[in-house]
Amino acid sequence: MKKILPLVLSILLLFSVAACSNQAVSETAINDTPSAAATPEATEEPVATEDPAVSLPNPVVEVEDSVDFYDLGFIITPHQQAENISYSIIDNSIAQIIFTLDRDSFTYRAAITDSDISGVYETFDALPQSLELEGPGFKVTVLIRFIDGGNGGGLAQWSFEDVQYSFYTPDPTDYEALTDVLLPIIYYDLPFASCCG
Repeated sequence: MKKILPLVLSILLLFSVAACSNQAVSETAINDTPSAAATPEATEEPVATEDPAVSLPNPVVEVEDSVDFYDLGFIITPHQQAENISYSIIDNSIAQIIFTLDRDSFTYRAAITDSDISGVYETFDALPQSLELEGPGFKVTVLIRFIDGGNGGGLAQWSFEDVQYSFYTPDPTDYEALTDVLLPIIYYDLPFASCCG
Protein backbone atom coordinates (compact mmCIF):
# COMPACT_ATOMS: atom_id res chain seq x y z
CA MET A 1 0.00 0.00 0.00
CA LYS A 2 2.89 2.31 0.85
CA LYS A 3 4.38 1.67 -2.60
CA ILE A 4 1.07 2.22 -4.46
CA LEU A 5 0.13 5.49 -2.73
CA PRO A 6 3.07 7.53 -4.07
CA LEU A 7 2.43 6.13 -7.52
CA VAL A 8 -1.26 7.15 -7.40
CA LEU A 9 -0.32 10.62 -6.14
CA SER A 10 2.21 11.02 -8.96
CA ILE A 11 -0.40 10.05 -11.56
CA LEU A 12 -2.93 12.49 -10.07
CA LEU A 13 -0.33 15.26 -10.07
CA LEU A 14 0.45 14.57 -13.72
CA PHE A 15 -3.27 14.79 -14.65
CA SER A 16 -3.69 18.12 -12.82
CA VAL A 17 -0.67 19.68 -14.52
CA ALA A 18 -1.92 18.49 -17.91
CA ALA A 19 -5.40 19.85 -17.22
CA CYS A 20 -4.00 23.25 -16.19
CA SER A 21 -1.88 23.51 -19.29
CA ASN A 22 -4.81 22.55 -21.54
CA GLN A 23 -6.97 25.23 -19.90
CA ALA A 24 -4.25 27.87 -20.45
CA VAL A 25 -3.94 26.81 -24.10
CA SER A 26 -7.74 26.98 -24.54
CA GLU A 27 -7.95 30.45 -22.98
CA THR A 28 -5.11 31.69 -25.21
CA ALA A 29 -6.84 30.28 -28.27
CA ILE A 30 -10.12 31.93 -27.28
CA ASN A 31 -8.45 35.28 -26.61
CA ASP A 32 -6.53 35.12 -29.91
CA THR A 33 -9.62 34.28 -31.97
CA PRO A 34 -11.04 37.47 -33.54
CA SER A 35 -14.65 38.13 -32.60
CA ALA A 36 -17.30 40.17 -34.39
CA ALA A 37 -17.43 42.68 -31.54
CA ALA A 38 -13.66 43.27 -31.43
CA THR A 39 -13.34 45.83 -34.23
CA PRO A 40 -10.80 48.65 -34.26
CA GLU A 41 -13.63 51.14 -33.69
CA ALA A 42 -14.81 49.29 -30.62
CA THR A 43 -11.37 48.82 -29.09
CA GLU A 44 -9.96 52.30 -29.66
CA GLU A 45 -10.38 54.87 -26.91
CA PRO A 46 -13.29 57.24 -27.60
CA VAL A 47 -12.32 60.71 -28.76
CA ALA A 48 -13.31 63.41 -26.30
CA THR A 49 -15.86 65.85 -27.71
CA GLU A 50 -16.98 69.17 -26.36
CA ASP A 51 -20.20 69.24 -24.38
CA PRO A 52 -22.78 70.92 -26.69
CA ALA A 53 -24.13 72.90 -23.75
CA VAL A 54 -20.66 74.36 -23.22
CA SER A 55 -19.76 75.02 -26.86
CA LEU A 56 -23.01 76.64 -28.01
CA PRO A 57 -23.63 80.25 -26.97
CA ASN A 58 -26.87 81.07 -25.21
CA PRO A 59 -29.09 82.80 -27.81
CA VAL A 60 -31.00 84.73 -25.09
CA VAL A 61 -29.06 87.44 -23.25
CA GLU A 62 -30.73 89.24 -20.35
CA VAL A 63 -30.40 93.05 -20.37
CA GLU A 64 -31.36 95.79 -17.94
CA ASP A 65 -34.07 97.77 -19.75
CA SER A 66 -35.33 99.14 -23.07
CA VAL A 67 -32.30 101.40 -23.52
CA ASP A 68 -30.22 98.26 -24.14
CA PHE A 69 -32.17 97.71 -27.38
CA TYR A 70 -30.84 100.95 -28.88
CA ASP A 71 -27.96 99.23 -30.71
CA LEU A 72 -30.50 97.02 -32.52
CA GLY A 73 -31.80 100.12 -34.33
CA PHE A 74 -35.07 100.60 -32.40
CA ILE A 75 -36.47 100.65 -28.88
CA ILE A 76 -39.56 98.90 -27.50
CA THR A 77 -41.12 99.45 -24.10
CA PRO A 78 -43.50 97.53 -21.84
CA HIS A 79 -46.95 98.75 -20.79
CA GLN A 80 -46.62 101.59 -18.26
CA GLN A 81 -48.41 99.56 -15.56
CA ALA A 82 -46.58 96.31 -16.28
CA GLU A 83 -45.14 94.15 -13.51
CA ASN A 84 -42.49 91.42 -13.35
CA ILE A 85 -40.71 92.87 -16.39
CA SER A 86 -37.76 91.09 -17.98
CA TYR A 87 -35.74 92.38 -20.93
CA SER A 88 -33.61 90.24 -23.24
CA ILE A 89 -32.03 90.06 -26.69
CA ILE A 90 -32.38 86.87 -28.73
CA ASP A 91 -29.67 85.91 -31.25
CA ASN A 92 -28.21 89.44 -31.09
CA SER A 93 -31.14 90.72 -33.15
CA ILE A 94 -34.57 90.30 -31.49
CA ALA A 95 -35.58 92.56 -28.62
CA GLN A 96 -37.90 90.83 -26.16
CA ILE A 97 -39.87 92.10 -23.19
CA ILE A 98 -41.88 89.70 -21.03
CA PHE A 99 -44.21 91.18 -18.42
CA THR A 100 -47.45 90.62 -16.54
CA LEU A 101 -50.44 92.91 -16.29
CA ASP A 102 -53.55 92.06 -14.26
CA ARG A 103 -52.14 88.52 -13.78
CA ASP A 104 -51.89 87.91 -17.55
CA SER A 105 -48.50 87.39 -19.19
CA PHE A 106 -47.35 89.09 -22.40
CA THR A 107 -44.36 88.74 -24.70
CA TYR A 108 -43.45 91.73 -26.86
CA ARG A 109 -40.79 91.35 -29.56
CA ALA A 110 -39.26 93.42 -32.34
CA ALA A 111 -36.48 92.94 -34.88
CA ILE A 112 -35.22 94.35 -38.16
CA THR A 113 -36.18 91.41 -40.36
CA ASP A 114 -38.76 90.09 -42.82
CA SER A 115 -39.28 86.89 -40.83
CA ASP A 116 -41.91 85.95 -38.26
CA ILE A 117 -40.31 86.63 -34.88
CA SER A 118 -43.29 85.76 -32.67
CA GLY A 119 -42.11 82.27 -31.73
CA VAL A 120 -45.79 81.25 -31.58
CA TYR A 121 -46.46 77.96 -33.35
CA GLU A 122 -50.14 77.41 -32.61
CA THR A 123 -53.14 76.81 -34.83
CA PHE A 124 -54.94 80.13 -35.19
CA ASP A 125 -58.61 80.70 -35.82
CA ALA A 126 -59.55 81.02 -39.48
CA LEU A 127 -60.59 84.67 -39.51
CA PRO A 128 -58.04 87.20 -38.22
CA GLN A 129 -59.00 90.74 -37.26
CA SER A 130 -57.12 93.91 -38.09
CA LEU A 131 -56.64 97.36 -36.69
CA GLU A 132 -55.60 100.38 -38.77
CA LEU A 133 -53.48 103.08 -37.11
CA GLU A 134 -52.48 106.32 -38.79
CA GLY A 135 -49.99 108.94 -37.83
CA PRO A 136 -48.26 111.81 -39.62
CA GLY A 137 -46.95 110.30 -42.84
CA PHE A 138 -47.51 106.65 -41.94
CA LYS A 139 -50.16 104.00 -41.65
CA VAL A 140 -49.79 100.75 -39.70
CA THR A 141 -51.99 97.66 -39.99
CA VAL A 142 -52.04 95.43 -36.92
CA LEU A 143 -53.10 91.83 -37.65
CA ILE A 144 -54.72 90.15 -34.63
CA ARG A 145 -55.25 86.39 -34.48
CA PHE A 146 -56.70 84.23 -31.74
CA ILE A 147 -56.23 80.64 -30.67
CA ASP A 148 -59.37 78.63 -29.90
CA GLY A 149 -61.59 81.72 -29.99
CA GLY A 150 -59.24 83.54 -27.59
CA ASN A 151 -59.31 80.79 -24.94
CA GLY A 152 -55.78 79.81 -25.97
CA GLY A 153 -54.51 83.38 -26.21
CA GLY A 154 -53.89 85.86 -28.99
CA LEU A 155 -51.15 87.27 -31.19
CA ALA A 156 -50.83 90.72 -32.76
CA GLN A 157 -48.27 91.47 -35.48
CA TRP A 158 -47.38 94.63 -37.39
CA SER A 159 -44.44 96.32 -39.05
CA PHE A 160 -43.15 99.85 -39.27
CA GLU A 161 -40.35 100.76 -41.66
CA ASP A 162 -37.88 97.83 -41.42
CA VAL A 163 -38.99 96.59 -38.00
CA GLN A 164 -41.30 93.64 -37.41
CA TYR A 165 -43.27 93.55 -34.14
CA SER A 166 -45.17 90.80 -32.33
CA PHE A 167 -47.25 90.89 -29.16
CA TYR A 168 -48.48 87.62 -27.64
CA THR A 169 -50.40 86.35 -24.64
CA PRO A 170 -51.05 82.67 -23.92
CA ASP A 171 -53.80 83.66 -21.49
CA PRO A 172 -57.49 83.83 -22.43
CA THR A 173 -58.24 87.11 -24.19
CA ASP A 174 -60.43 88.81 -26.79
CA TYR A 175 -60.07 91.71 -29.19
CA GLU A 176 -60.96 94.40 -26.66
CA ALA A 177 -58.79 93.01 -23.86
CA LEU A 178 -55.78 92.50 -26.10
CA THR A 179 -55.97 95.93 -27.75
CA ASP A 180 -56.48 97.62 -24.37
CA VAL A 181 -53.00 96.43 -23.39
CA LEU A 182 -51.47 96.79 -26.84
CA LEU A 183 -52.53 100.28 -27.96
CA PRO A 184 -50.74 102.26 -25.22
CA ILE A 185 -47.55 100.40 -26.12
CA ILE A 186 -47.92 101.04 -29.86
CA TYR A 187 -48.68 104.71 -29.34
CA TYR A 188 -45.57 105.03 -27.21
CA ASP A 189 -43.20 103.05 -29.47
CA LEU A 190 -44.32 104.43 -32.85
CA PRO A 191 -43.98 108.14 -33.78
CA PHE A 192 -47.43 109.05 -32.42
CA ALA A 193 -45.89 110.53 -29.28
CA SER A 194 -43.65 112.92 -31.21
CA CYS A 195 -46.59 114.35 -33.13
CA CYS A 196 -49.25 114.31 -30.44
CA GLY A 197 -47.23 115.26 -27.37
